[in-house]
This record gives sequence, C-alpha cells and structure tokens, in this order.
Amino acid sequence: MAKETLDIGTRIPGIKAHSLRKQGYVPGIMYGRDRQTSPVMIESKGLNTLLRGAGNNVFFEIALENFVGPVRLKEVQRDPVTRDIIHVDIQMINENQKVKADVPVRIHGSYESGKRGIVLQRQRDSIQVEGFPQHIPDQIDVVVRDLVQGGNIRVGDLEISEELSIVGNMEDVILSAVKSSRLEIENIVEQDGLQDHGETDAEAES
Repeated sequence: MAKETLDIGTRIPGIKAHSLRKQGYVPGIMYGRDRQTSPVMIESKGLNTLLRGAGNNVFFEIALENFVGPVRLKEVQRDPVTRDIIHVDIQMINENQKVKADVPVRIHGSYESGKRGIVLQRQRDSIQVEGFPQHIPDQIDVVVRDLVQGGNIRVGDLEISEELSIVGNMEDVILSAVKSSRLEIENIVEQDGLQDHGETDAEAES
C-alpha cells in the first residue's frame, strides 16, 4: 500500500470539469464508509506521481478538511488520445478490514529466455489477492529466465507474503514457455530486451 498522502479538495459547484483540468486538478467522486457520494478534486501532478510509483493497484491516504484516512483508487478514466487523467473514483476504506485487489504480475528474465529460443505466452497479467490494505503490494514479481520449453508458471507458484491469500484457482496458468520460429524469437528478444535492460543488478541476480 502506498504511504503517500494526497490533499483532496471538495469540488466547488458550478465549476466545469474542463476548467478544473486547466487549473491543474482532476475531478472525481469519493464514497464509502457510510459517506454519501461527494464530488472532489485532486491536484494532477501529485496524482500522476502516485500512479507512476504504484502502478494500477493504488491504495493511499487522503487529507480532506479534518479527515485523514486510507482510500483506494477504484477507477481512473483517461482521455483516449492524450492519455491524461480526466476523472477518478475514490473509495474510502477501513484499514482494519480485509479487501480484495487485482495485483499486476511483473515478469523478469524474458530477455534471457528469448536468447535460448523460448517464447513466453502470457495467460494472465494479474491475480486477485485478499488482505489488509497496508499489505497489498503494487506488483508481484516472477523470474522466468530459467524456465524451460513446455514449462508453466501457475498462480500457486507465485511468492506472496504470509499476510495475503490468493483468490481463485491456484492451478490457473500465468504463462507458458514454448519454442518458436527464429523470426519470432528475434522479435521477442528485441522487444523484451528493452524492458529487461531496465532491471537493477539486484533484480538480475534474483
């Protein structure tokens, strides 16, 4: 769970959404914990920084008037052309109650697998877990550089903390390793190499 705290303001009636965005704010709604749905606005720069650090699964704290507490970002709407955030839905949560969340699975080692003639076929990009908000990770890492042809990585093979439980079938396949043509291998190595070259030394040795 992200530890950042974002300042959220109550949206002033009568101000149109595009005017807020021009002023550097993202309009949204907030609800939950017996609170009526209310319009809010969030400073765009802080929100974008949070999303870059936390990915798609975002829990954080807000400061609104006299309230400071945990929330989750339930939905992010983006402009289809510019990809700018144009609206968000925020749900207030109780940090003492467990929640379910979809956590992205990040693959490490696909560059090395590609050099060995292995192409990875992904079946799932995320898994659902349940736990207290402070224990929900931004992502789950899996290393595939030693995966052999015909091998699979299933949901049950993923390493998660003891504070979490996986929701769903443990036998579901995350990805499979298959042999492919030389052209496909070259394409995979070129594309995935760009991504994997961004790993740190610690990641490469894991």
